[in-house]
Amino acid sequence: MGEERRNIRARAAVVQRVIDGIVQNPSVTLTVNTLQTWLGVPFEAAERILDRLASSGLVREVQKGVWARGNWPGAERQWY
Repeated sequence: MGEERRNIRARAAVVQRVIDGIVQNPSVTLTVNTLQTWLGVPFEAAERILDRLASSGLVREVQKGVWARGNWPGAERQWY
């Protein structure tokens, strides 16, 4: 088994930053471009992050290419 080339702690910190931003701000909307700029990550990384957030139910696509916090039990109602 080879040495891990990715910085797992840094990656986890980026994901946690996104999750915290979404959970604490239910009105936030994201696109791949805004996420890329916010985090300072490559476009492809921003796409992967959004895909994983969507598959987990944390965000949902509210219009083509625009993502907002998803609904989950116990969460505040969406304001829009």
